[in-house]
Amino acid sequence: MRIVVFISGRGSNLRALLEHQENYTICHVISNRHQAAGLSIAQEYRVPTTVISWHDGAKAEAQALTLLNDIKPDLIVLAGFMRVLSADFVTKFSHKIINIHPSLLPLYPGLNTHQRALNDQQIKHGATVHFVDQNLDQGHRISQCHIRIGPEDTAETLAARLLSKEHKLLTTTVDKIATGQIYWQDKHLYYNNQVITQPLVWPEI
Repeated sequence: MRIVVFISGRGSNLRALLEHQENYTICHVISNRHQAAGLSIAQEYRVPTTVISWHDGAKAEAQALTLLNDIKPDLIVLAGFMRVLSADFVTKFSHKIINIHPSLLPLYPGLNTHQRALNDQQIKHGATVHFVDQNLDQGHRISQCHIRIGPEDTAETLAARLLSKEHKLLTTTVDKIATGQIYWQDKHLYYNNQVITQPLVWPEI
């Protein structure tokens, strides 16, 4: 399976994906920021990179679409990509774009998820891998991982504790998509040929 990864920042999820390529290949990395540290990570692994300025969203998406039509990836992974893709763009890759989001969706779409969980006095938090559709962070949920929120937790400690679980969640989910264990067919999500109606949760994550 050939995968293109979109990033905006440090690239820690990208590195996790690059370190677990037994069943897939990261064939290109696209960023909206020249300064994104993740570009250097891609270069370490000799993965081609492209920077596309996203000041004009329509123009940027047209450039990305031209590139993707040439690469023909099987899957697109948004790994800390901090731009919202248009409905038209997403529709062209229906159920071929996934995103990792640092909350237990449908709770807390958008930004500042850790602080919002604390503000609401939640007792657990987590991350979600989901398909991307035209609604922000509302695409069909594929998998989730959980952490407990303690009385001393801050937004910073939650983010730090969740990060390693995010890496494992993303790499496990992508690997299972690559090996055909997870797939979308006839408006349903399947895992090991069984329809799944709730996000997958693996005890080891």
